[in-house]
Amino acid sequence: MHQYLFYIGDFPIRAYGLVLSISIIVATGIAYFLAKQDGRYHEHVADIGIYCGLSGLLGARLWDVFFFDWDYYQHHLTELLNVWQGGMAIQGGIILGVITGVLYCRHHKIDILAMMDICAPAIIFGQGLGRCANLLNGDAFGAPTGGSFGIL
Repeated sequence: MHQYLFYIGDFPIRAYGLVLSISIIVATGIAYFLAKQDGRYHEHVADIGIYCGLSGLLGARLWDVFFFDWDYYQHHLTELLNVWQGGMAIQGGIILGVITGVLYCRHHKIDILAMMDICAPAIIFGQGLGRCANLLNGDAFGAPTGGSFGIL
């Protein structure tokens, strides 16, 4: 796959990071469009997209560290946030992202369920595009199928 798209000096621009960033931006744009169509809360969508996107990335990393790789990271605490070493898990991203969104809605007195209804299709689209980042990174293929469906 194509992990590195190009370099800026010695700094690599990775396909995974770029596509993941684009998926957060596109999902936020879709949520904004849906909120504008709904006529409610569109002025909050960009903030929620930023906060939930960043906290989702943090949650995904921390979930992977604490639930899958703690044996290593307990002895290497300075490497907890080194995402370029690999390891993010969607469970943590969704959990921390939703918690952040709920806290934002409570703080701004927004109907939480209405905002979740508005943002749900955008989150699903963002997750699907983010999954394409996994394919570009060369992971998340799963086991061989042996059938006519799957990635060969």
